[in-house]
Amino acid sequence: PEYGGGEIYFDDILIRKDGRFVTEELGGLNSENLK
Repeated sequence: PEYGGGEIYFDDILIRKDGRFVTEELGGLNSENLK
């Protein structure tokens, strides 16, 4: 990605990778879903 790379874990669960939410529950927060 242009920016926002890396990984974010919450309670040892990967929730965000390379600037995108990866869990089904948070996937709606990815930029393509916020238009």
